[in-house]
Amino acid sequence: MTPLNSLTKLLGIGLLAAMFSCSAFAADAPKMGADKHVAKGVACQTCHGTDLKNPNLPTEETCTQCHPKAALIEKTKDLPGANPHNAPHNGDCVNCHLMHEPPEDYCAQCHKFNFKVK
Repeated sequence: MTPLNSLTKLLGIGLLAAMFSCSAFAADAPKMGADKHVAKGVACQTCHGTDLKNPNLPTEETCTQCHPKAALIEKTKDLPGANPHNAPHNGDCVNCHLMHEPPEDYCAQCHKFNFKVK
């Protein structure tokens, strides 16, 4: 076997090992909000528009088409400290619910409510 073939074989084995370890890790990783939406049958176009080469960024109006604001306020009314869905300066769902990244407690930039964002 030539040195080039040996190197190619080792790289191939390393690549396969990396793929299997990544897929095993991905199975254990928490699902992002977008994954949860897709699992419920929500198409990408529902939030991003029909031209996925130039997707729209979702706005609060996009989110509240399926998640009515009044229902969110009611669901989170008993959280300690404040209701994040009824704050005077609330209005952009994607500040906390990033969908393609882990959720973030955007309120924590100024407040110490310690919300567990889903």
